[in-house]
Amino acid sequence: MTATTKLCKEGLLKLAELLDKLPAEAEINRASAEWNGAADVLLSRGLDVVAAVYGLEIKERRFEYEDSSNIQRTAVLNGITLVEIVPAPEVK
Repeated sequence: MTATTKLCKEGLLKLAELLDKLPAEAEINRASAEWNGAADVLLSRGLDVVAAVYGLEIKERRFEYEDSSNIQRTAVLNGITLVEIVPAPEVK
């Protein structure tokens, strides 16, 4: 097994273990592991619940996409980045 394959396999195993531990409120949109062992989970909802259960800090970053403004919310659990994208409130 090559080093790259081993890292990817480790990332997938870590990801599978984490997915089993997420609270039911966390709705998973997509999960992936990269060739370098990094993994992330895109949540449709539930990041606040996960953060509360595991005592995680949520970081937010505003970004523009086409004609909408969104906030990317992230937290890291066991080395895996959890991401939730929500619409930014309109500023008047």
